[in-house]
Amino acid sequence: MYPRIEVRLTSWQRQRLQQIRDKPPTGRMGKRAVCLLLSVDGVSSRLIAQATGLAPDTLTRIRRRWNERGMASVKDAPRPGRPPKVTPAYRQKLKDALRRGPLAYGYAFTTWSIARLNTHLHRVTGLTICNDWLRQLVHAEGFVYRRPKHTLKGKRNEQAYRRAKKKLQRLKKGL
Repeated sequence: MYPRIEVRLTSWQRQRLQQIRDKPPTGRMGKRAVCLLLSVDGVSSRLIAQATGLAPDTLTRIRRRWNERGMASVKDAPRPGRPPKVTPAYRQKLKDALRRGPLAYGYAFTTWSIARLNTHLHRVTGLTICNDWLRQLVHAEGFVYRRPKHTLKGKRNEQAYRRAKKKLQRLKKGL
């Protein structure tokens, strides 16, 4: 059995943890907030572990860190490893390029393909990333990428098109 560690919250701390629980900056922070809020409400470690998917010893660690560091214990610690290649400045250049379009940069084409966008960003930033990662970044920035659908709509004679369509329907029906 794991030792029961008492958790106490001020009204401000409770309110802040509820905000983190409702809109967590990261999943780990959200789980920590839920663990602490349920612990204060007297919910057993077993039920909290089932609700959050955390191990009971992790719950004990979260509670102990709360008592030692308070709100600072909810934040994620810096992760080890290489810093990301894609910086906020790169993302800003990406957003600018997507908003402005290729014509604004003097290109002869009207829509970005991922490969063209990657080439442009390499010229602007000097950073090369793979097309799949760029596609994910485009999606993460809230833009929708699809291959352009080439149609003649707007370039065709709409009256002649409708007449031909009706004639085709009559031929199909055998009239």
